[in-house]
Amino acid sequence: MAFPAVVARSPGHRFGGLRVLVGTLVLVNLMVLAMTVTMLRLHLLRAEEAAATIAQNLTQVLERQLAGDLRRIDLALFALSGEMARQRAAGGIKDRELNAYIARLFTQFPELNSIRTADAEGRISHGIGVQAGSTFSISDRAYFIEARRNPEAGLLISEPVLGRISGQQVIILARRVDHADGGFAGVAYAANTLERFTQSMAGIDLGPHGTVTLRGGQLDIYAKYPSIKSLGEVVGRREVSPTFQALFRQGRTSGVYKARGGLDGIERTFAFTKIGHHPLYIHVGLGSEDYLARWRTVAHWSWSLAGLFILLTSWLGWLLNKAWERERERALAEVRELRGLLPICASCKKIRDDAGYWNQIESYVQARSSAQFSHGICPDCAGKLYPEFLPPPSPQG
Repeated sequence: MAFPAVVARSPGHRFGGLRVLVGTLVLVNLMVLAMTVTMLRLHLLRAEEAAATIAQNLTQVLERQLAGDLRRIDLALFALSGEMARQRAAGGIKDRELNAYIARLFTQFPELNSIRTADAEGRISHGIGVQAGSTFSISDRAYFIEARRNPEAGLLISEPVLGRISGQQVIILARRVDHADGGFAGVAYAANTLERFTQSMAGIDLGPHGTVTLRGGQLDIYAKYPSIKSLGEVVGRREVSPTFQALFRQGRTSGVYKARGGLDGIERTFAFTKIGHHPLYIHVGLGSEDYLARWRTVAHWSWSLAGLFILLTSWLGWLLNKAWERERERALAEVRELRGLLPICASCKKIRDDAGYWNQIESYVQARSSAQFSHGICPDCAGKLYPEFLPPPSPQG
């Protein structure tokens, strides 16, 4: 016959649930941190993609605008060279009539700052701002030399030069003019000031740290808006990032990249594109500080809320831990009360407490520990008290 034994629980078992709860709080905090980081990375990626798209759109808008201006200027040069050919076929160039024709072109094409002609020797002969008997010459200009050398030169675009008549920084667009027999007769050319290009760029909303730059075929600056330096100090400079240089060497005519600007060191997302088939590039940069401003605000509030949540749960975990420690100390104190010498009756086994009262051993232990008692009868006592219920002993026993 089996008899149940005394069942006693460890004091720490009562508080295992508290430990699980604290562990759960730590896990929840880690999940909140992971979700915050993931959300902010996703928003950052979207902000970067949006900036790249906006920069590309702006380059396309400016490219279409400048390409359209160049086509109209080229059309004016075609018309002027055609008028010169007509007058030569009619007996020769008539100065007054040609100047009047140029004046009409000037009013019909608002893209022009000036439009003029130069003869085969490079002497500026007709056009806006040209006085009778003018001795100004463009024979040393690269575009004039190329037009004289190459009958198939097409539209020639110069780098920024100082205008011989206006005294301003200008970009020249020129076309070769031929005699009826195909011989070189001079050039028809238009001059556009750099200020005109920067004014067209100024109409684009780039943000406080955005830039737009017109660059030549070797990436030298033709015009820039806005500029931290005077236009004369900026024109001709070629400071570009290694990333842009690599894309240019690969023959790319458009692209997007992120880098720090060469002149001011500000980080920007850049987009560039070539203007038609011309040796010109439009280059737009949007400041990271501008387009990430909203993301930084979101990040600030996200981290603030996450930090507050972690602070509150950590405080709750601390309170639970303190409660667990207090309960553990109390339980250990109860257990310690059962140590040492206990005055116990040699006959009935009652225990005397500090007040002098004699208590059943079960009551005394249960009051001072977490032990629980279940009553049974050991084999020796069962043999003494209930021998009739026990099987007879075996012969071997």
